[in-house]
Amino acid sequence: MHVFPRLYRLVTKQDFQSVFATSHKATHRYLLALYLPNNRPYARLGMIITKRHVRLAVHRNQLRRMIRESFRHEKEALKGLDIIVLMRSKWSPLDKAVLRDDIKRLWQKCVLS
Repeated sequence: MHVFPRLYRLVTKQDFQSVFATSHKATHRYLLALYLPNNRPYARLGMIITKRHVRLAVHRNQLRRMIRESFRHEKEALKGLDIIVLMRSKWSPLDKAVLRDDIKRLWQKCVLS
């Protein structure tokens, strides 16, 4: 079983506000990532998946699981960043492969810039 400990999450309102206030942006087809260096030896992730973009709770949770799983695989490359992932447009649950590719490219843009 894979875990996503509290250490790797943006939890408090202040965590989110600091990233929103002075962040860099990386965008791709469906997703937007706001990221900020955090001066820590690990990366932290926050997600905002709204009902407006993904209607069913089942699909929102599925999307969150996909983002978390990808984050776990890439967290070494992303270390030192606080990242918030937001949906940019409506997502159909049928194109999971496209979304996985989208997430991977988003991480690459965060690391390179």
